[in-house]
Amino acid sequence: MSNRQLPVRPSLKQIKQQAKDLLRDIRRGDPSALEEFNRYHPKPVDATEAKLADAQLALARSYEAPSWLRLVEACNLVDAIWRDDIDAVRELVTRNPKLLHEDALIRRNSNWGPPLTYAANLGRDRIIKMLHKLGATDLVSAVGRAVLQSKIETARMIYKMLGSPKEPDDALGGPAYTLSVSGTAAVLEFGGRIFDDNG
Repeated sequence: MSNRQLPVRPSLKQIKQQAKDLLRDIRRGDPSALEEFNRYHPKPVDATEAKLADAQLALARSYEAPSWLRLVEACNLVDAIWRDDIDAVRELVTRNPKLLHEDALIRRNSNWGPPLTYAANLGRDRIIKMLHKLGATDLVSAVGRAVLQSKIETARMIYKMLGSPKEPDDALGGPAYTLSVSGTAAVLEFGGRIFDDNG
């Protein structure tokens, strides 16, 4: 189990600094840094001989990333989505198509989801369309996140991409009902029912 979780909008600059700080603390013999390093680094490494790459790998694994490169990809992908930089997102997922189906924030069960769902949280419609064309399949979670975040035009677009399906009976029992008035209205617009067959 990881001790760390990426924030919703991680900063690659801060992550790089964390790796440098971890290396410094390892070399100083800090007990908590040594414990973290030994817990997450796959091989035994003498603390006095640890390199920045060792600290980066241990840090990445503490964030549930398999490698430093994957952690950097996550930061760059999320940043590109926030900036609505469709070209940067396309380049990242074209270079590594697995990113389409992995959680944008790496950790399992992050409610911000894979890149398409992550983009739905922010109403990044062009990015959503592009990711879907490249093979992203998480439209159901994306529409739910768009509704939750009150990105109603985005939710309508994704709902149409899904083929305007019948809403499940519990559609209003989720986050839209509790956190977003406009989201609740959208679920009703999509056919969500206030009462099930049992009233």
